[in-house]
Amino acid sequence: MSDTDGQREREDQLKPQNHPEREDHPEREHYLERENQPKQENYPERNTEVNEAINFEWTPELVKIATSRGTIHPSIGPLELYSGFPKCEYRPGMTLPDPADTRECLRWAGLSDKKISEVEQKFNELHPDYKGPSCGYDEKFQYHAHAYNEITFPKIEEMLHMFIQGMHEDLDEVEESHKAYIEKGIQLGLRPEFAIFCGVHKDDSRAIENPYLFERDWFWMSPASIMTDTLIPLWMNLKEFMATKLLYEGKAWSGYGRWLVHDGETIDQAKARVDDRELQRLKEQAIKENEEKLECSKERKAKEHEEDLAKWAEEDRQEA
Repeated sequence: MSDTDGQREREDQLKPQNHPEREDHPEREHYLERENQPKQENYPERNTEVNEAINFEWTPELVKIATSRGTIHPSIGPLELYSGFPKCEYRPGMTLPDPADTRECLRWAGLSDKKISEVEQKFNELHPDYKGPSCGYDEKFQYHAHAYNEITFPKIEEMLHMFIQGMHEDLDEVEESHKAYIEKGIQLGLRPEFAIFCGVHKDDSRAIENPYLFERDWFWMSPASIMTDTLIPLWMNLKEFMATKLLYEGKAWSGYGRWLVHDGETIDQAKARVDDRELQRLKEQAIKENEEKLECSKERKAKEHEEDLAKWAEEDRQEA
C-alpha cells in the first residue's frame, strides 16, 4: 500500500459523514461549493452567548505562514519538501507535544484553549468511562484495498473529529471577505495562525495569479469546509512527526506498516510476534470488523429512510 493511499484513508476517517471529497486543494486555484452539510450529533455545543468582538489583523509572521503554500506548519515551523510533499520525519532535537498530553496536542493541532475546554468537556460527557491508553497512542490494523498497521492517537483524533463536526453545525452566514472568514475561523475555535487558512492574503501568489479566486471563487465554500480540508492535512503532518519519533525512540518499528513494541519486549521480539500467522489473524479480524461496520451502516440508512418516509407521509396527511 502506498503512503498516499494510506494517508487518504486516514484523512477520510476524520471527515464528517457525508462530507464529500473536495475536488481540488487549498493550493489550487478553483473551489467547488460543498454540498449540504448534515446536522451532526455528539459534537461540542455552539456557544449561544454573544461572542466577543474579534478584530483580526495580519502580522508579518502570519503573512509568512499564510503565503508559504504549505511549506510552513503553524506549530512545527518550516517543513522539508520531498517531491513537492512535506517530509514529516522526526529529527533529533525536534520539539513535539507529548501524546499523553491531550490538551497540548490539540493546541498544536490548531484549537484555541477555550475550544479545547469545550471539546474536552463534551468528550468526558460522552465517554465517562474512557479507558484509552495512558501514553496517548495505540495501534490499529487496517484492511481495505491493502493490509497495514498504523500508529494511532485515539483520544486526540476523536476530539478533533468532534471539533470538525461542530464547525459544520454553525450555519450562520458570513460576510464574503477574507477578514470575515478568518475571524469566523477564530470564532469557531481555531488559533489565529490556523484560522488564517480560512482566507487568502492579498500577497498570496494564488490571489495574484487568479484575481477571481481572491475576489469571488474563494467564498463558494464555508469557512468550516475550507478549514476541514486544511486542518486534517496539518494534523496528519503533526501525527506523522509524532509517529516517527516513536520509531526513533525504539518504541515502534516498521514493516507492513508501523507496530508498537509492547511492554517488556525488545524490537526483535516485537518483530517476531508479528509472523505470518498473526498477520493472517489480523486480516481476518479486520475483514470481519469491516463487514460489521458495513452492515450497521446499511441498517442505519434503512432506518433513516423509513423515518423520512413516515415524516413525508405525515406532512402530506396534514396538507390534505
